[in-house]
Amino acid sequence: MSSPFNITSLTSTLTGSLNKVTREINSVQTQLATGKGELNPAYAGEVTRLSSQVNKYDAAGKGIGQAQNVITVGLTGLQTASDLIQEMEALALQATSGTLSSTDLTYLNTTFNQLAKQISTAATNSSVNGVNLLTATAGFSVLCGVDTTTSFSVAGMDLTSIAATCTGLSITSASVASAAITSLTSQLTLISAGQSSLSASNGGLAAQAVQAQSLSDGLQNTIDSINNIDPTALQARLQALNNQQAIDYYLITQMNQAAAAMLAIFR
Repeated sequence: MSSPFNITSLTSTLTGSLNKVTREINSVQTQLATGKGELNPAYAGEVTRLSSQVNKYDAAGKGIGQAQNVITVGLTGLQTASDLIQEMEALALQATSGTLSSTDLTYLNTTFNQLAKQISTAATNSSVNGVNLLTATAGFSVLCGVDTTTSFSVAGMDLTSIAATCTGLSITSASVASAAITSLTSQLTLISAGQSSLSASNGGLAAQAVQAQSLSDGLQNTIDSINNIDPTALQARLQALNNQQAIDYYLITQMNQAAAAMLAIFR
């Protein structure tokens, strides 16, 4: 009387094994379809932490790009101001010749003043989303990493002050024109210093952007190494599981037939 029960117990064991194999087959098929492996809680937590850092570096990269846009606009404004001042210098040089009439000097002075006003316009128009590096010296700081301790400072310059100085100049006579040239040369020196400062900041931010992207890529590679699968290995595993499933099906069928035969003897 014990044989049917032993066969039934073996069938139950094989059925449990078959269910386990089937679950693993489904898991492998899902991993192959998604390209992502199944993670235990420890690995999943690590992926979450690293993904957060990747997002922060990506956000820092976007912030750096926006800051570079502000700098580019500022440099454009400074170049415009430099061009205007050089035009003013050319007019002032004409006024120092001593060969111009008062009417000519008045005409030159009117043009001179119009150019000076355009410097102020260049300053106020150098704004990006309300941020302007040419209307104050305060500048701003840009976050470059995953926390608030990693930042890059960009100094501004007050082009409006230079514009005000230029607006106060005159070339109505040879003597005042000569003084204007001296002042304009000084203002050009200030603008040149501002251009150098902003160019250096732009270069520094470019280096920060490269570093942030490199760190982000490195973290993403680590995430991928945890998440991503080895398709070749999984395909081989799937084949082995399919073979095991077929064997389990066969054995269960044989055990069920044997159990049925044994029960028939005792009827």
